[in-house]
Amino acid sequence: MYKDIKKKEIIKGLKYWKNPKNNFSVLMLHYTADPYKDPDRHGKEWFEKEQKGALKALWNKEMEVDFTTKSGKLIFGPEYCDFDSNTHFIDSFQYENPVEQLISLDFGQRNPTCALVGVWTTQNVLYIVDEYFNPAIPSVTSREMFDKFGYLMGGVDNLGINDRRSRAINRFGVRVIDPTTRAKNRVAVKNGEEIEYSVIEEFEDNGWEFEAGSNDVPSGITRIREYFKLDNKKKAHLYIFKDMCPNLCRELKNYRYKEYTEIQAKTRNKSEDPIKKDDHAVDALRYMIMTRPNTPSKPAVEKTRIQKDIERLLKPKILNNSEWDTT
Repeated sequence: MYKDIKKKEIIKGLKYWKNPKNNFSVLMLHYTADPYKDPDRHGKEWFEKEQKGALKALWNKEMEVDFTTKSGKLIFGPEYCDFDSNTHFIDSFQYENPVEQLISLDFGQRNPTCALVGVWTTQNVLYIVDEYFNPAIPSVTSREMFDKFGYLMGGVDNLGINDRRSRAINRFGVRVIDPTTRAKNRVAVKNGEEIEYSVIEEFEDNGWEFEAGSNDVPSGITRIREYFKLDNKKKAHLYIFKDMCPNLCRELKNYRYKEYTEIQAKTRNKSEDPIKKDDHAVDALRYMIMTRPNTPSKPAVEKTRIQKDIERLLKPKILNNSEWDTT
């Protein structure tokens, strides 16, 4: 009866919502809230013991386990790369003078919108240092992102949209977004006329200028694996602040390939496509990593301020009817 109600997960396994009929607050506690029962943390032994002898259908119903998301090989499994959460998920630290700061965004209105902040160092290492994770329309998301990441821009509380936009542009040398946001699937009223409108334009109107990222999924996965790879000094080129980016950490550990049914498997090669579920943060990471060099040890060519200004001036602008010069 509560399936259509938006539930907020306060901590893993603990959800909260309000009953629309009487406005009572409701808490739902799942067994995974206990780290010693959660198989993804310290509860693997308990989980396997409890599951033994239980009918699979009854176990699924009782424990609310979605086995479809657990099927298929892990995309960042040991057979594919050096990914290890104990190595690549690290505690946050105070970093200084990064070569470049980056922000990437995967948009969702009913599903979570995820924005990631990255720091690129002189050693060609990418640290993912913060995340925003919430389903919302672009205007709300834009405001919440300024609230969330304002500390990286010297504070923006008392600034207008144009000043906030300037701060974001100056602070984040790379700003990429899901390329599907370019689709003109919305309508906006400007100068008294209805015009076709896109999500990326709506973000721009609310202070965030993004460029469409690369949505080449296989290439993005390959590049993430390359950055997770350890060099001869046992160092990687990609690390995630685990205390600041819990959703990215969770998704990376569970990111899997689709698994065909028995009938499909007889006529098809193994799927190269990831399961399109709980992948919002990983998608944002793909957009960001595709702005980095193919080979992590190869330094990225830093654009000069003049080059960035020229790109900005040459960026096509979509005009509405009232802005055309008809003389």
